[in-house]
Formats: sequence, C-alpha cells, structure tokens
Amino acid sequence: MRAVLSKMLVCAAATGLTGHAVAQDQVRAAVGQRGNWDTLIISQGTEAGIFKRAGIEVAITWTKGGAETLQAVITDSADVAIANGILGVIGAVSKGAPVRIVSSEMTGAPDIYWYVKAESPIKSMKDMDGKTMGYSRPGSSTNLVALALSEYFKVQPKLVSTGGIPGTRTQVMSGQIDAGWAVPHFNFDLVNAGKIRIITRGSDVPSLNEQAVRVNVASVKFLTERRDVAQRFMKAYNDSLEWIYANSDKSIAFYASFNKVSPQIAKQTFDSFPKAALAPWPVKGLKQNLEAALENKQLAKPMSESEAPKMLFDFVYQP
Repeated sequence: MRAVLSKMLVCAAATGLTGHAVAQDQVRAAVGQRGNWDTLIISQGTEAGIFKRAGIEVAITWTKGGAETLQAVITDSADVAIANGILGVIGAVSKGAPVRIVSSEMTGAPDIYWYVKAESPIKSMKDMDGKTMGYSRPGSSTNLVALALSEYFKVQPKLVSTGGIPGTRTQVMSGQIDAGWAVPHFNFDLVNAGKIRIITRGSDVPSLNEQAVRVNVASVKFLTERRDVAQRFMKAYNDSLEWIYANSDKSIAFYASFNKVSPQIAKQTFDSFPKAALAPWPVKGLKQNLEAALENKQLAKPMSESEAPKMLFDFVYQP
C-alpha cells in the first residue's frame, strides 16, 4: 500500500512539474537582423532567466528587417515584432494594419554607419551626390537615416534597397553600389583590415538623437486577447535591458559567444550602443517622423499629432 501511495505521490509531483512547464505562456516574436546588439535583448533576457520568471517562453523568428519583420505580425505569424523602422509602421497603420507600437527600440542612430571600399574616391557623405547608397528596406530605420543624412549634408544620392548586411556587403565589394550600410559588429573585420572605410554615421545628424528610428510593435489581437501576457512580456523586455547594462561583462561575453567574435569587438559593439538610445519609453520625435513618413510617401495624407497617438500607440506596460 505504501509503495502504491509513494508511486502516486511521485506521479502527482511529476504532473505538477509538467503543469508548471505548460503554464509558460508562449509569445511569438519576429526579430529583425539576427545578431545585432539591440536585437538580442530578448535572447539575453532569456539566457538570464528573466522571461521564464515572468512565465513566458519566447519563440523567435529571425528576419532580414524592414517590412519582413512587420509583415509577420500583420499576417498573425507573430505576436510581436522587434526592431521595425518607424516609417514603415506609420505607413502600415495608416492603411489599416492591425498593429500598435508598444515601445521604442532605438532612439537616434549611433549604430548605423555607411562605408565604401578602401580605394573609393568617396571620403565623406558630402561626396555622395549622385552616388548609389544602400539601405535595407523601404520604411526601415536605415531608410529614414539615409534620408536624414542626405538632407543634412545637402546631397542627393541614389538610394537603393540592398536588404541585409551580408547582401549589402557583397554589393559594395563587387562594385554594384558605392556605399553600403551596416551596424556594429558587422564588417569590423574589413574596417580593421583596411578593406573598407566608414564615411558617415547616423549620429552625424544631430536632430536624430531625439527621434525614434526603430520601434517594437504588437498585433491588436495579441494586445486585446492576451493583454496580461503582453504586459508581462514588455516588463520582461524592459527588465532584460536593465540587466544587460547592469551586467555588462556577462552581456558582452554573451554577445561575443553568440556572434563568434572576439571580446574586443564585442566590447566595441557595446560601446556603440548607449543605454539611453535603447530606452523603450518614451517614443520620441513623433512630429518629425510623421513629416518624414509623408515626405517618403509612407503616408498618403498628413496624420496630425493629435490623432496619431490613438492610432499608433498602445503602451500596454510602462515602468
């Protein structure tokens, strides 16, 4: 009898453990540009156990950025989309896309840079008039920053959608375009070897420092039907960011391991991303972004600052 009772207790305990595992709410996340410092916040938080403690299991689908990330939420292939160019989001929402901005992802553009081959006669952004200049996808943060750089330096490059960082590098090195885009740590090996030269950075445009260029979004369905999960997810996201900068040695080591780069390059990458730039709230520069979206034809007609917040935002969680 005791043996049977003992077996029942063991089974009950096992069932309890299984029940606890099942109780983890799954959130499907589309994340742009695998391996960027800012797109690894969920991965770092998962490694640190933050999402698990929040009762959340995150299933990540990596994308090449731009519309591909946003489309995953629009088509209900994902609940949240991380690192979307804000112009593309504004345009999608204006056309009725069932998504809302839940936080900023990047304010300013200290990370994005443009480069040319070492032998190129182009020395700076001032030499880019009439030259071909890559960006990832229409409506992306690289699209917004390329437009801002062109306006600030009063030049008119020919903007070309070149997709992700590897494809862009191929197009630069093969001579298909004059200047390509990247973010740390990518292409640091070519910079250090003297094969390419950086000609400009997003931080060269002072006004961008107070303007959100990438945002995180969630589907209206997720925000409505699973609001408690959405709140816990965003809190865990914020807690992960706090953990990363409070434990820089561990987060740098994680980044180096994830991307198979040296600790030195990982530290250089860390130094390129000030914590303030990654702050989820507030979403700055709404007026500038609405104007840029209209000018870039993401908006068919003006969207007023007064109506935009209701259409664009749902801050399901703010600390």
